[in-house]
Amino acid sequence: MKRTIVLALMICLGLASTGLAKTWTAEELSQYSQAEIEAMGDDNIHLQIAYWEWKKAVADERIADLEPQVLPLRAQYAEIQARIAELTAEINALRAEINRLRNAGVTHLILDGESLWKIASYHYHYGDGSQWPVIYERNRDTISDPNLIYAGHTLWVPVPLLNSYTVIEGDFLGKIAGYDVVYGDRGMWPQLYEANRDIISDPNLIYPGQVLDVNRSAVFGGSR
Repeated sequence: MKRTIVLALMICLGLASTGLAKTWTAEELSQYSQAEIEAMGDDNIHLQIAYWEWKKAVADERIADLEPQVLPLRAQYAEIQARIAELTAEINALRAEINRLRNAGVTHLILDGESLWKIASYHYHYGDGSQWPVIYERNRDTISDPNLIYAGHTLWVPVPLLNSYTVIEGDFLGKIAGYDVVYGDRGMWPQLYEANRDIISDPNLIYPGQVLDVNRSAVFGGSR
């Protein structure tokens, strides 16, 4: 609610001995522009003081009028800033996850006779040869023609490390441990055995269909 300022400023004009003084009302002061007041220089000092006191009073009243509106906005601003911080953290986490997934994978040493289709078809990779473009895209920096790959070169296969493995015909613990998605090291078969003692009584006897836990603790050298 706008209020009318009634201001009477008593400014001494150096006539204190006579008790005389000059009074300006808000209406009188409002007749002057800021430029006019500033142009007075050293003249009419008391008028200039009265003018700026009046301007300050107007500003203070305006601030008081706006304060009830400003306080909720400040609270909203704080909430928005907090939400922005949360969203920024979530975005950074997503970017990190995207980067992790983009760079995730295992290495595969190309053997004679292999093709991207064959590598993708391995059950411990995709089990589906038609997924070969995934491998190609991941290795575009080293493969110019997907039909031309060479034995001895190493590829990145973008598959995650396994937390469990289903045994197939012909598997044994050493072979499974040697898969890149498991440990990439046949010598780590004891880690598989220890993690699955509840279903494996003899490490030399495992059966197709058994689901083995792939332990990635540091007991046998840790995860890759």
